[in-house]
Amino acid sequence: MKIASVLALPLSGYAFSVHATQVFDLEGYGAISRAMGGTSSSYYTGNAALISNPATLSFAPDGNQFELGLDVVTTDIKVHDSHGAEPKSSTRSNNRAPYVGPQLSYVAQLDDWRFGAGLFVSSGLGTEYGSKSFLSQTENGIQTSFDNSSRLIVLRAPIGFSYQATSKLTFGASVDLVWTSLNLELLLPSSQVGALTAQGNLSGGLVPSLAGFVGTGGAAHFSLSRNSTAGGAVDAVGWGGRLGLTYKLTDNTVLGAMYNFKTSVGDLEGKATLSAISGDGAVLPLDGDIRVKNFEMPASLTLGLAHQFNERWVVAADIKRAYWGDVMDSMNVAFISQLGGIDVALPHRYQDITVASIGTAYKYNNDLTLRAGYSYAQQALDSELILPVIPAYLKRHVTFGGEYDFDKDSRINLAISFGLRERVQTPSYLAGTEMLRQSHSQINAVVSYSKNF
Repeated sequence: MKIASVLALPLSGYAFSVHATQVFDLEGYGAISRAMGGTSSSYYTGNAALISNPATLSFAPDGNQFELGLDVVTTDIKVHDSHGAEPKSSTRSNNRAPYVGPQLSYVAQLDDWRFGAGLFVSSGLGTEYGSKSFLSQTENGIQTSFDNSSRLIVLRAPIGFSYQATSKLTFGASVDLVWTSLNLELLLPSSQVGALTAQGNLSGGLVPSLAGFVGTGGAAHFSLSRNSTAGGAVDAVGWGGRLGLTYKLTDNTVLGAMYNFKTSVGDLEGKATLSAISGDGAVLPLDGDIRVKNFEMPASLTLGLAHQFNERWVVAADIKRAYWGDVMDSMNVAFISQLGGIDVALPHRYQDITVASIGTAYKYNNDLTLRAGYSYAQQALDSELILPVIPAYLKRHVTFGGEYDFDKDSRINLAISFGLRERVQTPSYLAGTEMLRQSHSQINAVVSYSKNF
């Protein structure tokens, strides 16, 4: 896909992915928002406002602003079975951590208007369990040596504006070119294949022959993976966008609101291998074309307040409602080979969630500003339907950061976010024949340099 290739070109030097934080989304865009718990609706967060609340661009310093930044995410993900076996998501292939993503943007001022464009990673996940853990075994104990891993990237290239309508009111909007790409290596033991069939989630001309080959002790493995520093085996390009406004309630208090639209990307398409594994370890691989149908990021609505207590101290708080139930009820996959096709619906039953965040900033002196924050997100996943390769269940983040001004026109911002460890105990996906204990924590950092002209 030519457009996707153009978007990926600036990223080709990075080992590139971003791990899921609040479901698949990062908990804040840009170093200012990230340091303040992900709040962003009612105060200036730098050029990253292009993908949060573009109306806050009107709060920028006079002139034009260039920003260059980098996200770095490290993770600690573990899965235990009932026998104590423990694969960790670690260092293998190009899905490995740390996950890195760039930020690049420019915003120009024209009287009461601001116009900008940028490139940001907004969402993603990544795991790498390798091919030697219990996740790669059939239920009768045969080690298949098939990988279990994932890498999702959602890259947005927004163009947007803000307008100072009155002394109290600003509004803004932005439209994104959205590139979504996915790697996935997933082994489904025979009990899970059987459960999919019994629930009507597995259909197509290949089902009878593959089910017969897998039998009662085998497995099926999907391999859609591109071993490169950017992109995935399946991808698509589409659109996204948002509207925002701010209103000054008093001289020191600002109300902010923003609505982020559901993306319109459609089907992720590419090449894949579907392998059937028999109970005695024999493998039947089939190469073909694959589509992950209607893979979208959700709409969300955010309301927030920022209050300036004095010339040095500000506090902000946001409440966001993210409509994950609308986009992730199931992951629908269509595979077509020369021998026939198969359609799979992997149930997830995500729920809409509320995310609460609070942040504060204190101007220590004329050059240094200190920031901190906290966010809490409800769990979107159904605890009965968690796949280890999609560990999107972090809830709590504690954040810190700061800004140092080199002079009136240039500054550096830094944020570090701690995703506090979450532990879940779930039955193995669908079939429930094995209890799994999963845990996930992570640390991410973002640094950005800003220059005014």
